Amino acid sequence: MALFDNLFGKKREPKEELAPQAGPGAPVGFFPQGVDMSDWDQVFSACLGKMYTVQNRLGMLVKDEPNWYVDFEKGTLTLGKYEFGVQFLGSESYVSNSWLWGWENVNSFPNNLLGQAHIARTYGQAWGLEPLIHAQCELNDTFCGHNFSMVVCGALAEDRCYYRCPNGNGQGAAFVALCDVPKEIFEPVGGAVFIGNTLQCIQHFYLDHKIFVEAFLRWSNIPFDWSGDTLTAHFSSDKLNSDVVVEFEQAGEDWRIKNLKGVTP
Repeated sequence: MALFDNLFGKKREPKEELAPQAGPGAPVGFFPQGVDMSDWDQVFSACLGKMYTVQNRLGMLVKDEPNWYVDFEKGTLTLGKYEFGVQFLGSESYVSNSWLWGWENVNSFPNNLLGQAHIARTYGQAWGLEPLIHAQCELNDTFCGHNFSMVVCGALAEDRCYYRCPNGNGQGAAFVALCDVPKEIFEPVGGAVFIGNTLQCIQHFYLDHKIFVEAFLRWSNIPFDWSGDTLTAHFSSDKLNSDVVVEFEQAGEDWRIKNLKGVTP
């Protein structure tokens, strides 16, 4: 959790320049049917289970590698013995309390370093998802580098995670998507990890719990079925078959988890 907290850390000022090119298709197959792709809360809810898991695994992988160096000319991030290709997503300024998307490119980075940022804008325009469309916004708990990076890496790429690169004077940070990450970072979760990560996420984030749970299971290819407002997920391993039962209740217009437990059939 410590490194994930480090990796993990708003009103909009619109600019209307068009992205220079479209990116590849978005692999959002794990999104539940009916998700409104123009609704930030729904899209974020669908991405969070995957990205919370992936970022924690990245943290475990590099936990003994405290030294990092990003080379934007080469397009690489070095973390101790590990080296990853990077795509520049955007930056936070704590002086102006704002986020600036990489496709605005005030740093004059080469285009091959900005592909993932351009893809984000392209799909933001296609979906009507405004936080991905406007070049700059005010930072807050909802719209920040971590949350933007989770949506871009979660919804628009199958094998991306991200890293926060603080500048030396503490006045801001760059966020980069990591490429060429070990495949085990993206492996499905088991029942215990699913329960633990779900409890952490619903405690710390505002979410649509139904979308979150179903997307998390779909990403891990875990079969499940519904009975009314109760979902039963069927986990299996070489040693044990087990179910996780999630009961939901409605709170105003939102659905929240009422009960979450693992059971052995």
